[in-house]
Amino acid sequence: MNIRRVHIAILVTAAFAWSTPLIAQTTIMSSTTTSTSTLSTATATTTTALVPLSGIVSGTPESVKFSGQAQVSARVVTDPTFGSGPTVVLNIDLGNVTGVGSSTGKNYVTSNREILTRTLSAADTVQVTFPFQSSGAGAAASLVGVASFNLSFDVNTLKLTAASGSIGSP
Repeated sequence: MNIRRVHIAILVTAAFAWSTPLIAQTTIMSSTTTSTSTLSTATATTTTALVPLSGIVSGTPESVKFSGQAQVSARVVTDPTFGSGPTVVLNIDLGNVTGVGSSTGKNYVTSNREILTRTLSAADTVQVTFPFQSSGAGAAASLVGVASFNLSFDVNTLKLTAASGSIGSP
């Protein structure tokens, strides 16, 4: 078994808009490539990014303005044995995204994690519905928002190269 590991840190700038343009920075934290030699060569590459998120979820009892950073981990796996293209396993963590109610000023939290499996492409857009509630309220009091991510991959190196995101209403 032959295992290679490559660590890379890349900074990518992404632009986001509220009511006025805001420049936010996405940090591609690390990337690891593992190759295993057997009868066929399977490769797995993992890249993790901190993606700034912002946006407003409109609804009842009030609209909530969110901001924070999502952690997006993209693991790209090839398996030439079965002849299919590379697959991306996305792990999206919204635990560091919080909101503030527009009329009450209440704090809103989410601890949502999603795991998605997708076919690798140079560009991909992913939408994740997430529950949120006012801080201290139980899960029964949950409301729903949508986090959208635009992801770019280098299909040759199998690495996530850029990510941006926003939050809105379902």
